[in-house]
Amino acid sequence: LLLPLALTACGEGSSIDESLKTTVRQQLVATCTASAESQIPEGVTVDLDKLCACAADKVLEGKSAKDLISNPPTSAEDLNKVQECAKEIGPVKINPAG
Repeated sequence: LLLPLALTACGEGSSIDESLKTTVRQQLVATCTASAESQIPEGVTVDLDKLCACAADKVLEGKSAKDLISNPPTSAEDLNKVQECAKEIGPVKINPAG
């Protein structure tokens, strides 16, 4: 009798599902930010938090916890989303060296 209730608690939209998605999003943002920091040329300003949060949201869009477990996001997928977000967010700021 308790088994169906326990399984329902793990379904789409459950607190476990949302918790997993939140954790995956945080990891995606952290990984994206750390990777991008070393690739931005000196004098160029990019809002990495905004850019990486946008990309993480796009990667997770429409995916359930089950989807994320069975088919985790790949680096290529992340990169495509970062590029999409960079276009949406707009041009980077370039600070003249001096």
